[in-house]
Amino acid sequence: MFILWLGECGPGLWQWQYIVGMSEPMPNGVGDASVQLTERQKSVLSSIVQRYVGNAEPVGSRQVSKDIVDNLSPATIRNVMSDMEEMGLIDQPHTSAGRQPTELGFRVWVDQIMPCSPLSEQERQMVDTTLSLARTEEQLLASAALALAEVTRLLGLAITPVLDSTRLERLELVRVGDTTLLVVASFGSGLIRSIAVETGLAIPPETLSDLVRRLHLTALGRTPTQLDRHLKDMETSEARPEEPYADVFHLILRSLLEVAHPVRSSDAFLQGTSHVLAQPEMGERRSMTNLMQLLEDRSQLVQLLQERIGHDGVYITIGSENRVEHLRPLSLVTRNYRIGDAMGAVGVLGPTRMPYAKLASAVDYIALRLTQG
Repeated sequence: MFILWLGECGPGLWQWQYIVGMSEPMPNGVGDASVQLTERQKSVLSSIVQRYVGNAEPVGSRQVSKDIVDNLSPATIRNVMSDMEEMGLIDQPHTSAGRQPTELGFRVWVDQIMPCSPLSEQERQMVDTTLSLARTEEQLLASAALALAEVTRLLGLAITPVLDSTRLERLELVRVGDTTLLVVASFGSGLIRSIAVETGLAIPPETLSDLVRRLHLTALGRTPTQLDRHLKDMETSEARPEEPYADVFHLILRSLLEVAHPVRSSDAFLQGTSHVLAQPEMGERRSMTNLMQLLEDRSQLVQLLQERIGHDGVYITIGSENRVEHLRPLSLVTRNYRIGDAMGAVGVLGPTRMPYAKLASAVDYIALRLTQG
């Protein structure tokens, strides 16, 4: 289960809609949306979550009593905490310690309690200034990841947009070696992609001109999705003609599909590694190892964020809700952005002990700024 935020951050609570299918079920019933709390339980859980997020220390009943409007004694609060521990919302790291939220506790707090936490005017100005300095698409996405890292003090993420529904407007082939061509493709909304293609043979100038003409007739005006279907029809056709340089022709078309739906590590922009490594939880060997593996192979993050493209809203997956093994000790908050018909995603990655409301506002604002251009 994950959460999709559809509302504006106003004076009320966040507006949520449940969407099922983006993450694997959590073990032992974690992620069960049927958990219902009394107002007293909500107050206690909210106090524990917010204090624990603030200092990473278990929270005692006397601390909770300072946060609750109702005049409850520490003994009464301990009884409420005991009930919530049986529900799996909080746990006690050792006998003499206070309580801390479990993954289920964070999930229920996000689903039922989380208040709005808009960015400050200073934070919005910092984001706007950071984005305004970018001159290229790569610089813009790197700046978006940097702005997220600075606002949240966690790991900021951004991926290049997927161009599956964006029409190809221009195509050029540039010879950069005896057997190497640089394919430069211009898509709608001014997005440009390039890729080097090793043909395996030298192509004479007159043949190269003919190849460009055939590619224009086949690809221009089509979206990559349409081009993929067309290419599959061509490759499976029993009556396929033996045209000169047919293999090169198909190789270039497949390269266009590759740059339109990127899954390379270079298509992920990450900033703020030092911020997330400074979190107390990252001292655990498992968390550190998993994070390092993600940083070394960013293609997993590209694929994960691409899976969330196509739906509006802020997505929050907590700990073992994440289907990627390396993300199980972590939480991920993402939001899609749009450039014309192309869509990408930005996000924040960190330990499950995160200020989720603040993160939701941060990814929402930066995605909006990227969309506005």
